[in-house]
Amino acid sequence: MLSFGNKFLSTSQQLIPFQPEHLLRLELKGDELHFADLIPNYHQYILDNAIPELAWTGIRDGKPVLIFGLRPYWVGVAEVWMVPGRGIERNPIALVKGARQILAQIEQKYNMKRLQIAVRKHNDTAYNFAKSLYFTVEGVMTKFGPDGDDYFMMTRIR
Repeated sequence: MLSFGNKFLSTSQQLIPFQPEHLLRLELKGDELHFADLIPNYHQYILDNAIPELAWTGIRDGKPVLIFGLRPYWVGVAEVWMVPGRGIERNPIALVKGARQILAQIEQKYNMKRLQIAVRKHNDTAYNFAKSLYFTVEGVMTKFGPDGDDYFMMTRIR
C-alpha cells in the first residue's frame, strides 16, 4: 500500500486505505446523487471497483469527503476514479497539491505510462480539477454516462 505522508494535509485531514464503511458514511452530492439514482446497486458498483491496495479515502473532521482509486487495465495503464462528497470543496488548494503528489507517487511506484479519467463534459469543476492535475483531453466519449451525457476522456501521459 502506498503511504502518501501528510505534507499536504491539515491536522483535521487524513488519507487512509479505503474501507467499505467509508462509502456508507460519505455524503453524496450533485452528480453523485444523480448517478446513485441511475446506476442499479450504485454502492456495490463502487465497492466492486475499489481494489484493495489501490483505493483510498480522504477524511476531514472524522468524516469521509472523497473516495478514489485506480482501476488497472494492464501494465502501465490505469483509470483513476473518484467519488466526491460534501466538504471536498473546503480546501481546494490542498486537494490539488495532494492529488498531484499522490498521482506522481502512483506513476512512479506502479511505473504508469498512462493514467486516464472520464470527466462529464458539462462539469466545469471536474474538468478544471483534472486540468490542474495535468490531464489533457484526448477525445469525447459520446453518450458515455449513465444518463447519456457526453464525457471527455482525459489522459496524463508519462
